[in-house]
Amino acid sequence: MVTGRRFIIHALIFSAWASYLRAAPAFVSACDLNADGLVNVIDIQLAIDQALGIFPCTNGDLNGDGQCNVVDVQRIINATLGAGCKAGNGASWYVSPSGNDNNSCAQTSPCRQISQALTIVQPGDTIFVADGSYNAFTVDSLNGTAANPITIQALGQNAQILPVSGVRDTIFVTFSSYIVLDGLRSFNANRAAIRIDNSPNVTVQNGVYGNNAEWGIFTDFSNNSLIRNNECYGSVAQHGIYISNSSQSPIVRANWLHDNAGAGVQLNADVSQGGVGIITGALLEDNVIYNNGSAGGGAINLDGVQFSTIQNNLLYNNHASGITMFKQDGAAGPVGDLVYNNTIDMASDGRWDLVVSSSVGGNTVRDNILYNENSGHGGIQYTGATDVANTDSDYNIFGGGTYAITPDDGTTFYTLAEWQAQGHEAHSFVATLASLFVNPSAGNYHLLAGSPAIDAGQTLAAVTTDMDGEKRPQGTASDIGCYEFPD
Repeated sequence: MVTGRRFIIHALIFSAWASYLRAAPAFVSACDLNADGLVNVIDIQLAIDQALGIFPCTNGDLNGDGQCNVVDVQRIINATLGAGCKAGNGASWYVSPSGNDNNSCAQTSPCRQISQALTIVQPGDTIFVADGSYNAFTVDSLNGTAANPITIQALGQNAQILPVSGVRDTIFVTFSSYIVLDGLRSFNANRAAIRIDNSPNVTVQNGVYGNNAEWGIFTDFSNNSLIRNNECYGSVAQHGIYISNSSQSPIVRANWLHDNAGAGVQLNADVSQGGVGIITGALLEDNVIYNNGSAGGGAINLDGVQFSTIQNNLLYNNHASGITMFKQDGAAGPVGDLVYNNTIDMASDGRWDLVVSSSVGGNTVRDNILYNENSGHGGIQYTGATDVANTDSDYNIFGGGTYAITPDDGTTFYTLAEWQAQGHEAHSFVATLASLFVNPSAGNYHLLAGSPAIDAGQTLAAVTTDMDGEKRPQGTASDIGCYEFPD
């Protein structure tokens, strides 16, 4: 029996090799079994190995039938050939600029608009979107499941959703759940390119959202959002990504957030809007955030955010603050937050790298590079003595600014040596950009060979890789900052 399966599966992979010798678009998807950002023959081989029992059937069961088999292998082959990654056991529907909304939305008879295909989807179904332009659309009261989400997926790299006059948010997901928006693009929204409203377990990935009036991606009252591998830029009034209104356990991962007037990413619990007024369980990691804040707002702005993790992020040339933990419209300030292995290089007109304000309990800061090119500012700004007492900070690198610390919101300033003399930051030290990084002026903040950040951090059980996916630690201890130098 194994021999028969092996023959069928290897016949499939031979066909894929013969017709496709390059990687598919760099989308994060269920078909990317090795999570390298590509769907290619390596993933096909991994699927074969799982189907044959060489490896355990972990992530190769794409149709959710409890088995890794030839059906799953064929789906990955189809994805490498550009047909999209189909996960779940539902149907496939197609839309195209050449389609017609009187059609059946089959591959050979596509519909014209995404809104038409949404009238027929069921849990597990996928709407494949060909390159071209489409009208704004709303996903209203549609519910997939964890095993069978409803997916809207671009087939190429230019499926663009156009704003409509009088419609605030171009893509609007409301009172729905288990929806995946994959690889779409949208620009010049009247407010947000994407709004997720009262809709838990929604994934937005691999998209590009630019030059929108307020936000690239906006969520409200929506738990368990996964926002990954998107580019959000040029928001005219506010933020690249905005998680609002007591939305619990959001994951914001591996996004490029730049040139937004406000924050790169803002989490605001908004007690004034109802709900508990606290966001907990957030994970912000592996994001590149730069050139934000011309109108104010931290590169990562956290209002009323507790028991959350901010790690392996690269922030540079931001013009307001770096990472800001505070209480404004949240019900309470930070407690239980973990700030690990971030690299921050503030612009010459920027504020402080890290701000801790209105804390109500302990927070931990470890293994961060806190560089500031504004000589009047520095690494950490505490609002007062309570914030100093509530913050366990060590194993960080400071540099650039005349002072490293203000313990009282800018009334008093200390160099790192002066702050250490008071019993703080015992293992932290000062370094220069030139000694640390390959080419920061070009945005390359990988560590130089011989960088003082190498092996200088505290090895943290919670941080096992860097933002490139390199294992931590490579040497005797973890490196400081978002990148680990590969041995």
